[in-house]
Amino acid sequence: MSLQVVGSRIRRGGSSGTLGGVRAVEHLRSIASALQLAHVNQQLSFSLHSDFEQLSLFKPGEHHDAAATRLFEQLEAWSAAMKTLRA
Repeated sequence: MSLQVVGSRIRRGGSSGTLGGVRAVEHLRSIASALQLAHVNQQLSFSLHSDFEQLSLFKPGEHHDAAATRLFEQLEAWSAAMKTLRA
């Protein structure tokens, strides 16, 4: 079964597994590149055991902060770069 974070809860679907769906995300990233889609390189992987209380309430650890910062910086950079195309 795979789980996906939705707000502060989780639901079935999304990518998971022993590596948090890392391989699936890497595969989709290569497809996005082949289609010339903009995407960010940084990704976050959460554990049901250490990032969720009672396996349902999302409470990520502080060790995710640096990676999350990089992810949002990359997202903001792409957003700024694509702004002229959206206008």
